[in-house]
Amino acid sequence: MNHKSIHKDLIFYIDNELSLEKRIAVEKHLEDCEDCRSFLAFLQEGLMIIEKEKNPTVSPFFYTRLSARLEKPEHQGQSQWVGLAQSAFFSFLLILGIYGGLRLGNNASSLKLYQPATSSILMLNDFEAEPIESFLLDKL
Repeated sequence: MNHKSIHKDLIFYIDNELSLEKRIAVEKHLEDCEDCRSFLAFLQEGLMIIEKEKNPTVSPFFYTRLSARLEKPEHQGQSQWVGLAQSAFFSFLLILGIYGGLRLGNNASSLKLYQPATSSILMLNDFEAEPIESFLLDKL
């Protein structure tokens, strides 16, 4: 038998799922071939790691601590009032922020931010006096 066919059959050999003839052939090949024996050891080690990871060890007190924690009554009254107070506080801050923004907006619109342009500023700003096409044609 060649190495490739032995490698394919090694998993079935480990699980004792080979027929008697194939099992004898694999064992005979393993006696003669060091590479296949090392590959078999590698496969067995990998399968042991997988089995170990599939069945983790559980702390004996995990279930009792979990059930005690689930059955432990919370202080419902206190946490309910704290949640209500937080909601009221943040709602008040939101309303205060909106009111402040509206007041600032009204104050800003009532100020005279727009000053009438003086003649010196109009002379610097020729874009209002002539159309853009004539301005661009003059530059060429």
